[in-house]
Amino acid sequence: MSSADLHPCFLEAFSDYLVPAQPDLEQLRRMLLRRGWVPELSAGAWQGGRLVGFWLCATPEIAGRVEGYCIAAGVSPIARRHGALSGMAAKVSQLLAKRGIFQQRLEVMEDNQRARPAYAKLGFQPARQLDCYQIQMPIAGSRYWPVTTHAGYLPAQWPQTDWLAYPPAVPNRRDSLLRADPAPRWLSVRSGDVLQGSLLLSADGEVLELMVAPGCRRQGIASQLLHAGQSLSPGGRLTFNNVDRRDLAMISLLLRHQAVYRLSQWEMLKPAGP
Repeated sequence: MSSADLHPCFLEAFSDYLVPAQPDLEQLRRMLLRRGWVPELSAGAWQGGRLVGFWLCATPEIAGRVEGYCIAAGVSPIARRHGALSGMAAKVSQLLAKRGIFQQRLEVMEDNQRARPAYAKLGFQPARQLDCYQIQMPIAGSRYWPVTTHAGYLPAQWPQTDWLAYPPAVPNRRDSLLRADPAPRWLSVRSGDVLQGSLLLSADGEVLELMVAPGCRRQGIASQLLHAGQSLSPGGRLTFNNVDRRDLAMISLLLRHQAVYRLSQWEMLKPAGP
């Protein structure tokens, strides 16, 4: 199964969602690349020789353990209520188990009243809430900090993620960002040779990662990085996906800059067992 084979079914499966996901083929290819799709550990459902369902799997290593990560799962409206989702889930679990992988993870929109119970029946349990925001209003920093926008791709120089308050969701983990196409822009604030703040930004304005050194917080560095990021984003729009709801400092920063809440999703885990 290729991304081209998958694309028509993907559009059908998500056409009636609260927030319809309708990527073009190139956008779908980039999403699968960034999230580390492993076709041989994924499953599909066919009806009359036509693909009508999919469970797309990746295998990130999280906290020292390789997991099965459901990038996306969906069934075309014409094929629902016939056990396709549970059948694909069972097939993927079997494929993962052959590689010694038992714990699984996925994200599902909070308002998706059809999918959440279905995943619960498959053994997935709510782990944490991840919120999505968007900033459209111009950001004015409270204090000026010189921001460097780095030319080229310099992942070896990115700071360690121990500045983050909470673990990133799979799409925002470093292994995912290293696969992103096009590569993220990197913006930084330094004092001499000391890195004080860092922003990773996609070409379409998604804030992939925002960090400030612990001793440099509450001085306007994050706001200055976002201000600089706005100048590089289409229409000055910044999007923030998968913000951990417990991260009150990040949420406070976003609301201070008139961020608009868009939606929430649950990260769900299927434990490996006792």
